[in-house]
Amino acid sequence: MKPFEKGIYLLPNLMTTAALFAGFYAVIAGMQGNFELGAIAILVAMVLDGLDGRIARMTNTCSSFGAEYDSLSDMISFGLAPALLMFQWVLHDFGKLGWLIAFIYTVAAALRLARFNTQVGVADKRYFQGLPSPAAAGVLAALIWMVEANQLENAALPVTTLVLTLVVGLMMVSNIRFSSFKELNLKDKVPFVTLLIIVLIFVIITLEPPIFLFIIFLGYTLSGPVVTLVTLKKTRALRKQQRGNEENENKPSSSEEEVNTADKTDNNGDKS
Repeated sequence: MKPFEKGIYLLPNLMTTAALFAGFYAVIAGMQGNFELGAIAILVAMVLDGLDGRIARMTNTCSSFGAEYDSLSDMISFGLAPALLMFQWVLHDFGKLGWLIAFIYTVAAALRLARFNTQVGVADKRYFQGLPSPAAAGVLAALIWMVEANQLENAALPVTTLVLTLVVGLMMVSNIRFSSFKELNLKDKVPFVTLLIIVLIFVIITLEPPIFLFIIFLGYTLSGPVVTLVTLKKTRALRKQQRGNEENENKPSSSEEEVNTADKTDNNGDKS
């Protein structure tokens, strides 16, 4: 049994608390009908959630308490807050089906976080198993922000929202692998062109943040299934090629066939 930690590290846990506050504010904003502010709050929680872990590693202040606290904060900010915000925004129009979809998303986020916690130190750090809960929340939050900021409401929006909420929820508990980008080392030198591309991306995002953030989150969500399908296709082609090579190896060559034919002819001549 691990000894109880008498104190906690201030800086990383302060960032986690700020992320938790952003998620809590998103719920309050949704209840008051301020959906755009609620969506932005979830996106702010994503930024803060990404900072607390990096700060803990950079300052060598990682702890089991911090890991558990971060997981609980994620459940509020990326599990409960997006589901409640989506329900208050559009899903309530579907009645029982609407809150059922919101509940499925919430349960999926909880299961996703629980699975992640049990696989720490075991799973391949280069990939996430299932869509990460911050990315799932980012898709929904960016959708709300994009629609509210640009007044894009139309007849297809409710059904699209319902389906998207269900899909990203199920993708969180799927076995589809998503890149974690943890192999990227910010301390390494990068080509100057790479820096220009990064700056260009930030400039594009600042032009229309809601639209481009939604495109980025949706692109990341689709990257998992696309890469999985491409990998499966390559694997099947490789197996087919291997089977073909094995068949060619087992198949007698033309010279061997000629020798066998000659032997059969000689045997028939001897018999006659």
